Amino acid sequence: MEEENNEEQPQKRISMGSPATKWISVFDPSDKVTKQRYHFNVEDSRLSPKIEKGKEDGLFISSVASCSNLWALIMDDGTGFSDQVYDVSPFFLHEEWIKKQWAKDFYITAIAGAEDGSSLVVMSKGTKSFYQIYKVNDSFPFKWIKEKWEQGYFVTAMATSGSRWAIVVSKGAGFSEQFVEVDSKYPSELIRERWKSGCFITAAAATVDQAAFVLSVPRLEPANHEQETYRTSGFPAKKIEENWERNYYVTSICYGRTDS
Repeated sequence: MEEENNEEQPQKRISMGSPATKWISVFDPSDKVTKQRYHFNVEDSRLSPKIEKGKEDGLFISSVASCSNLWALIMDDGTGFSDQVYDVSPFFLHEEWIKKQWAKDFYITAIAGAEDGSSLVVMSKGTKSFYQIYKVNDSFPFKWIKEKWEQGYFVTAMATSGSRWAIVVSKGAGFSEQFVEVDSKYPSELIRERWKSGCFITAAAATVDQAAFVLSVPRLEPANHEQETYRTSGFPAKKIEENWERNYYVTSICYGRTDS
């Protein structure tokens, strides 16, 4: 198991004086024990046995990420999904495959992009979404997202590949309002203020230049819901296991820019 670097605590940012990339992980509490599993530094050829073993144990993929052209997976038994398929493609994203799965009533639930331009797309059945579209853009598509908000969509997944962004928006996502924070560093104060107003991080992604966080207001207000975020130089294996003891589970993970 890879040990994390514990130079940062939740909500505290250390300025490195130069661009810094780290793992960004988001944790949510659960009122019941959730079985969760993580994998990192996974090559394309090793994805299938790890995912199939998880399925055998009743686990579905809830979050994916990429670092150095290797994949990271979070799997757990609390997704509510009934079935799941995935695709590793040299394209960012593989439109033909995605459309075929939409036709079978699968919806995009997690995406990640690698530095070499490839992507990992996870699509599931049993989601709250009823209609989806996505956009791949060379810069963060603020205007497009705002247009989709006006049409009743909400951002439900994000990923990056190099400097490119992929944004998935869905109808029926269970949110009443949504905000996006994009910065060249982890926006601690802005996120803290959003938390105070009843928002929760529901998606995160980052390039080497920017990090983006989607904060949503759920239609059904959860009780005593306090999120935590961490930034670590190595994959946060130790932090994940420590938080399991407190019934806190990873809900989003990505790798990219965290400090100016």
